[in-house]
Amino acid sequence: MSQLRMPALFLGHGSPMNALEENRYTAAWRHLGDTLPRPRAIIAVSAHWYTRGTAVTAMAQPETIHDFGGLSAGAV
Repeated sequence: MSQLRMPALFLGHGSPMNALEENRYTAAWRHLGDTLPRPRAIIAVSAHWYTRGTAVTAMAQPETIHDFGGLSAGAV
């Protein structure tokens, strides 16, 4: 069995519009997806989550908090 480990990537999402637009960020993310092996696990850390103290959750579809404004209708 190989002892190689997947690289750790730390990616900030930037503007929520990056989910809808084609730009240099989405091109770079697409390139990563095309070139890296499929991960066995993903950890997402978000500042857009309200809780008292430190908390960890594990669920397939966590609730989304829309705490931003001023975006086009397609972004929300």
